[in-house]
Amino acid sequence: MSSEVETAGTSRVEQVRELERFALRRLPSMQLGDGVFCHEVRAEEGRPQGRSLRYTLIVLLGLLRAEEHGLEHQFHLGALRSRVLSELDSPDLTPGDLGLALWAESRAGGDAVRELVRSLEAGLARGGVDGLLSMEVAWITTGLTEAGARGDLGAGEAILAHCREQLIEERRPRGGLVTHVARGRRKRLPHFADQIYSVLALSQLARIREDGAARDAARSIGDLLLENQMPNRAWPWIYDPIRGTVVEPYELYSVHQDSMAMIGMHGLTEATGEPRYRDIAVQSLDWNYGNNELGAQMFDREAEMIYRSIRRKQRYARARQARNAAATYLRAAPRLAEPEELEVNRAMRPYHLGWLLEAWAGREELARAAGG
Repeated sequence: MSSEVETAGTSRVEQVRELERFALRRLPSMQLGDGVFCHEVRAEEGRPQGRSLRYTLIVLLGLLRAEEHGLEHQFHLGALRSRVLSELDSPDLTPGDLGLALWAESRAGGDAVRELVRSLEAGLARGGVDGLLSMEVAWITTGLTEAGARGDLGAGEAILAHCREQLIEERRPRGGLVTHVARGRRKRLPHFADQIYSVLALSQLARIREDGAARDAARSIGDLLLENQMPNRAWPWIYDPIRGTVVEPYELYSVHQDSMAMIGMHGLTEATGEPRYRDIAVQSLDWNYGNNELGAQMFDREAEMIYRSIRRKQRYARARQARNAAATYLRAAPRLAEPEELEVNRAMRPYHLGWLLEAWAGREELARAAGG
């Protein structure tokens, strides 16, 4: 058994290193002429579609981490950072995106933190925190926590305190999972992204500011995510924060399995000293390599793609999602799809490759820890 465990661990380390090389090789083809990254590439077309400042920020974060840990790449990160800072007044940037920008600026050791805090303050003055997705509140929390570790935040301290209160108290109706927004109809159906980014943000608060309440909240969310994992270690998509259960498993996103879960759960392990969170997240890698509902290889080396998700076929999707949401209110478990009801979403987005670098650069050997 021990040799099987070691073989599995070694295989995952090799997979992680290959994913890093793939991300660094593929990202240049997803960058547009003005330096910003595209929104998406579809396997059938192969051409970059759209433009995304948010995805550019996530790629910048990943590349900064890769560079910090000695991974060579083809980008001029100063130029990429300048490109983003030149568009702070863009309507495409949300307050959550400014949280990502603060995170990146802090990592880069730049001098634009005060400027970013002013932009964040202005953005929140227009719309407030309550209407933001919890995912975005978590990004703001992480960005301000990281920036605050390197210097005075000024007005950012009050914003950070408000976001902290939201993630620990106001958005956790039963002291467990976070809601999607603070108020309104969308509150009841949060996504995995809301949960895992909140885990990271609260873990950073716990680690950097020795915040015990944040640590307890992060552990509570993490434990419920583990409890709701699927048998094949996939992380379901939509949750019920009142009951702490899954509403709708699909779509099952590749980025959740190979990087986002690792980012959040590694942070939780660092904050709590409990390796089990990170170790279980490592095992989710296997989903992308065929241990999934369709037996599909989500990393298609020949096509140079990591396919975005496994989802319900479009003719099944809305009706089944509505039935599963209704079942939640009746306390019934959602029904998993049969293989013939599912399909691979053959698109790829650059933020996935950015999060791969963020998850694994400098941490490759941690993929060995979970064994088999």
